[in-house]
Amino acid sequence: MVSARPAHSDWNEPDSVLGTYVAQMDRLTDPVDPGVPLSLTVHGLLVAGELIPQWQWFLEVSELNEHQDAFYTGMAEHVKEQSDLAHGAIKLRDVGGEVTQRQHNALMAPTRYIHLRNARIHSPDRTGEEPCLWRGRLCDVSGWTPGVQTG
Repeated sequence: MVSARPAHSDWNEPDSVLGTYVAQMDRLTDPVDPGVPLSLTVHGLLVAGELIPQWQWFLEVSELNEHQDAFYTGMAEHVKEQSDLAHGAIKLRDVGGEVTQRQHNALMAPTRYIHLRNARIHSPDRTGEEPCLWRGRLCDVSGWTPGVQTG
């Protein structure tokens, strides 16, 4: 007798199609302008903006003048350094160059975050405020669609 067991599904894993889409974007070596329009559902909210590479997101965050907090700036610079390592490794790999161990480690890190520019967060009680740079965990995205939707 065969017991009927439901297929195991790990809901903490991000959508593999979206993860592949984001990973491909993160491998680009030239800045993206405009980014790829994308709408996400995250914890019941609609987040709509332009998908850009991780390294570009950190570059743009590091150029913001509104964040004068030394801790925030230091953390953004540290994370940008890791992103720059992966970005440099991609460029070297594309021309047949040798990557360092640090670059290799950064390049092989799994894609866990998605990065949007000009993001607007829509909820039932408010329409998207000022556009912002937005970073979120891929595993928190419960749905997505190409293009920018409005609330």
